[in-house]
Amino acid sequence: MRIQPFDFSSEHYQAYASIRQAAHPESPLDLAGLKHLDQTRAEGDLLERFLVEQNGQAVGLLEYATPYYDPKPGVLEVQYYLRPEAQALQAQLWAFLLERLAPHSPRELWAQAREDWPEYRFWLEQGFAEVERRWQSVLDLAAFDPTPLVRPLPPGIALASLSELPWQEEGFLRALYELEIELLGDVPAAEPITPWPFEVWQKRTLEDPNLLPEGFFVALEGERLVGVSMLFKSHRPQTLQTGLTGVRKSHRRKGLALALKLRAAAFAKAYGARYIRTSNHQANRPMLAINEALGFVKEPATVFLRQTPPWS
Repeated sequence: MRIQPFDFSSEHYQAYASIRQAAHPESPLDLAGLKHLDQTRAEGDLLERFLVEQNGQAVGLLEYATPYYDPKPGVLEVQYYLRPEAQALQAQLWAFLLERLAPHSPRELWAQAREDWPEYRFWLEQGFAEVERRWQSVLDLAAFDPTPLVRPLPPGIALASLSELPWQEEGFLRALYELEIELLGDVPAAEPITPWPFEVWQKRTLEDPNLLPEGFFVALEGERLVGVSMLFKSHRPQTLQTGLTGVRKSHRRKGLALALKLRAAAFAKAYGARYIRTSNHQANRPMLAINEALGFVKEPATVFLRQTPPWS
């Protein structure tokens, strides 16, 4: 076995994609999305990634990094993927990763894996504890009939896509950022989400290769932004991916979130997509209820885990 640092070359990215495809063919790697995440990390973020070779073939990938979406002081996120024939390397690679983590002295380690993946069982065996779950769900638009769910919009409310709005002007972007930060504050999580600074959010949002302005919908009351539901391009065939969907507290229980989801579904169908994918926290019953009413079907849950490392 040979372990070498990931050099962020096209060759190493392709090896990563190949390993992930072999390990989890039902969940292939979004290569363009991964590159975007790597290129838009915040200054001071830690990212160490390694390729594992056996008999000259890339069989595994492991890394530790500052959590991209919710960085916390003293917290590092770990992950690994192995081809099925290389699963016996788990313990050896974890020992390798622990040796390299120790000098950073993180107070807490995070990991995530789907509940039916071998990584999930391995993390539990290493002393990680489950913190929360999220479900990926899929809507098959070929069987979707929105008619029974359509309702008039609340008075004074209009829906528009980002492409119809001045979305590249700073004033509008700051209003959109403020809306998203407010909505993220209400998203169920084990602890409050740390918002990105505006400049970081702007770079990561506008340079996202999967950004789809015409599929990114905003609810407006006059000029005030009161709700949002986003669709992004996906590396999966015939698929669009849902981002954040939410409505300000002052405008909830009026059917606005459902209206936004229906508008997004109509767009997706016209766009030529067959499927819409989304992700919801286990405690987010209002959004789960909307998705269930729309006909989204749950996949096995993604489990978020934490561990206090041995040196803490």
